[in-house]
Amino acid sequence: MINYPFPIHHCDIGSNIQIAYCDQGKGSYTLLFVHGLANYIPVFRYNITMLQQHARCVAIDLPGNGQSSRGDYAFTMRFYADALAKFIACMNLNNVVLVGHSMGGHISLLTALTQPHLVNKLVLLGSSGLEYFSELEKTILRGVLNIGSLVYADTAGLELAIYKSYYGTERKGAEKILSDLKQLMQADTPKYWRNMVLKNMEAMLAEPVFLDLHQLKQETLIVFGKQDDFIPNKFVHKAETPETLCLKAKDLIPNCSIEMIPDCGHFVQIEAADAVNALICKLIEAKEAD
Repeated sequence: MINYPFPIHHCDIGSNIQIAYCDQGKGSYTLLFVHGLANYIPVFRYNITMLQQHARCVAIDLPGNGQSSRGDYAFTMRFYADALAKFIACMNLNNVVLVGHSMGGHISLLTALTQPHLVNKLVLLGSSGLEYFSELEKTILRGVLNIGSLVYADTAGLELAIYKSYYGTERKGAEKILSDLKQLMQADTPKYWRNMVLKNMEAMLAEPVFLDLHQLKQETLIVFGKQDDFIPNKFVHKAETPETLCLKAKDLIPNCSIEMIPDCGHFVQIEAADAVNALICKLIEAKEAD
């Protein structure tokens, strides 16, 4: 069993799904952390460790990931958003601020759009879902999807993906994350892992939220590393940068602010943990002052 930095509990949300979660700290508001593609709770360890002094911090392993249950799941964005909504209801969480990283941001956006009464605010860290893909671009990306999925689908590809998620050479926590994810991959069998990743990638294309961003009712904070090497997609959007992507999203989302973190990659919540934590604290303090 992989050692997590926090005690792990389980919540049965029905449909043979057990959600593994940690629950740290206390406060009037709940920060609910949602990890990205083929990841797990500990990618938020540097955030929860500090932020638990200011709020209740809950983080989940998405179904099929980490210590959550395995099954023949759909692995779509809607599936994850429904699971997240059921978890919030089962746990009776109030004043929820969703903090989603990468694909977790995409899932958080969909949850906020479809179940707005469950979500007070959004924090999107290096989030997918903010990028618009034309039908031609989707066709092109689907054509190379099997190759692209190999980035996560074997141990060598996983190592490359984790290292590319950092910009600096320090790569804080990288060896632990990589060791844990390799163990999870091997325990699940590479076939199960690859199937999940491939379905996740297909779903991110098939279930866009870009055209619905103007409908968001929640105050939204978008945080990106300026040197994010994953988002925007470099294959079809060569001229796009994290900053231009965020500015477009800011124009669409009614109540939105953006923060670009210099010298930082896709793991913005790890590489720039202090800066991200300060931004989230500011968001909570502003909420409390309302």
